[in-house]
Amino acid sequence: MSTLEVQDLVKRYDGRSVVDHVSFRIEDGEFFVLLGPSGSGKTTVLRIICGLERPDQGRVLLGGEDITHLSPRQRNVGMVFQDYGLYPSMDVYGNIAYGLENRRLPKDEIQRRVLEAAEKLQITPLLRRSIDTLSGGEQQRVALARILARDANVFLYDEPLANLDARLRHQARRDVLAVHRLRGVPSLYVTHDQSEALALADRLAIMAEGRLQQVGSPNELLERPANLFVARFLGNPPMNLLEGQIVHEEGGYACALGKLRLPLDAAWQQVLNARQEPAIIVGLRPREIVPPWELEQTGTPDQLCRCSARALLVEALIGEIEVTLELETAQEPAPRLVAVWPEPEELRDLPEEGSRLQIGIDTRHLTLFDPHSERALQVE
Repeated sequence: MSTLEVQDLVKRYDGRSVVDHVSFRIEDGEFFVLLGPSGSGKTTVLRIICGLERPDQGRVLLGGEDITHLSPRQRNVGMVFQDYGLYPSMDVYGNIAYGLENRRLPKDEIQRRVLEAAEKLQITPLLRRSIDTLSGGEQQRVALARILARDANVFLYDEPLANLDARLRHQARRDVLAVHRLRGVPSLYVTHDQSEALALADRLAIMAEGRLQQVGSPNELLERPANLFVARFLGNPPMNLLEGQIVHEEGGYACALGKLRLPLDAAWQQVLNARQEPAIIVGLRPREIVPPWELEQTGTPDQLCRCSARALLVEALIGEIEVTLELETAQEPAPRLVAVWPEPEELRDLPEEGSRLQIGIDTRHLTLFDPHSERALQVE
């Protein structure tokens, strides 16, 4: 059994922390994604794990063993870079075999591993081809075959699909997962592309400015973002964020958006009792807004608040529509939000730009953020 753990990693350049007390653990067989914008420190974390950088503080543990000060060769780590790191002077066979030859494995063992990896990734006909004659997708498979043949203790991926066009990325993601499942070792995948992260990850961590913002499953991060950065960064489109006020109403609390009141259930009572500041940021995912044609089906539970809005923009997607709405709350400027709805069965239900609509907001799906700390309020 192999696990990968980083403990309190710190890395500074010119006195600035590019990795700031980062800790996480990847279980045996888990596919873990480190997601964040460019410059967030995620690639530096990867380079520390594989031994290309030394941390100023913290440890890297593989299978419980401290490997922080081992050389890259001693760590038995398989890595795929953005540019694949292939050698143009060698053919495909030579590229896959190179790491095995450096470990002085017997020739028949090297041949067995190369042929097995090539067969798994369906590149056997390419083995005697030179690298510069291959397409981007073929080169990516060669890079994957190389780490598959190596039988590493952990797989690391640094933006491996960044150079592929959209047409090839779907198959390439399947190849990455196939390699992961064949070996079942911890895999760490670094990307700035949230579509890749959500498609691949068992769990993911979001980084910004060298710090971990949140760690969890894709659904946990989408439904319960820890702070405003995660709420704005994750999701396509991202969470709607509206400025409001907490007010007392009928023995409980409500979020006031101008004249609109969104009643909060009793679960919020304790955390809001402790707050002195009425200002709040209200978060609502686009797919959690109830469309007009589903209001009657939904009924009128206590948690469903009906409100008026004007459709500013209607965009057709595949099987869905994306509607930019302006809420009628008497606020200036009027708050806007984006809703993503299933395409209505009846054409007459399709909203027209400029039309007034009745929509539903289920207050059970609201996320509340402190506007000063930018952290989500947690219900006890």
